[in-house]
Amino acid sequence: MTAPSLIAADSTRDRISSAPAVESCPLCDDSSSTLVRRIEVPAANHIGHFELRRCRTCDLVHVSPRLCDEELTELYDEDFYFSTGGTLGTLTSSIVELIQSRRRERVERYVSPGRLLDIGSGDGRFVQHMARHGWAATGIDFSTAALECSRRFHSGARFFHGALEDHNFPERSLDLVTLWQVLEHIGEPLELLERCHILLRPGGMIVAGVPNIDGLSSRLTGSRWWGLDVPRHQIHYTPATLRRMLEAAGFRVIHIRHRSLQYDPYALLHSSLDWFFTRRHFLSDLAKRQVPQDMGGVELARNLATLAALAPLLAPLALAATTAGSCFGYGGFIEVHARRD
Repeated sequence: MTAPSLIAADSTRDRISSAPAVESCPLCDDSSSTLVRRIEVPAANHIGHFELRRCRTCDLVHVSPRLCDEELTELYDEDFYFSTGGTLGTLTSSIVELIQSRRRERVERYVSPGRLLDIGSGDGRFVQHMARHGWAATGIDFSTAALECSRRFHSGARFFHGALEDHNFPERSLDLVTLWQVLEHIGEPLELLERCHILLRPGGMIVAGVPNIDGLSSRLTGSRWWGLDVPRHQIHYTPATLRRMLEAAGFRVIHIRHRSLQYDPYALLHSSLDWFFTRRHFLSDLAKRQVPQDMGGVELARNLATLAALAPLLAPLALAATTAGSCFGYGGFIEVHARRD
């Protein structure tokens, strides 16, 4: 999931200032924490101030203050996250299909095709892919734009709009639950994971992919790291804290993957360039053809020149750094496979 610039309406800006602080850890409920980093988020003539805090007991990092679900929904630019028009080019479609095939192959090492629920299904391509390969696949997403995207294809997949608690899925009815770059968006993840545990049959699997705040990319780029995306990303995981979260929900972790060619090299390149652009997330804005309208010609030319000068140098360095990081267990993104015993 890409990280667009934060553009808030006046009412949302006011609520950023008045949002309540997070008093206790979402995992262990301890109220003692240390400050990791302060983040200033531009929000249309206003700066929202947030803190990353690390629990003294379990090491989980969370964002404070935390906006409520309705307020967070206003901060998602649906046109940026979910493209509702047109089709992907042939090369891009092939890459996307390759990514989904690799995901499916990793999943099927541990569980045979059966009933799948993909939470935060986005444009629905993973669900569509799984349905074409013998899975009874269902996707669910809070975004109406995502629902519109997902229904463009006809592969036997099902899609629902809303949150998990809005739908009455039977207990022990699923063989697999997936959360691709979703769990970091959930302010109370333990409650969600416990619900997933109830829905999975004994022996069923859950797979979660999240950014790794202790990864090499995060360490190198600090507050500019693409994976922070404050305040949308409310919880920031490490391999150890994600394991603790899953175990607290009743799962047994069987594999942690530290490599993500889909996200990590681009994320490090994006984060590194952000130190030189006049505005954060210019690379993502440019890729989606959504450069801010108030960016003048001189500013745009400066950023394009910066991109042309630095990208050829930084891109191979980003690939080399993220590859090395993953080899030593410091990948910028992690993928955890866990079983409901």
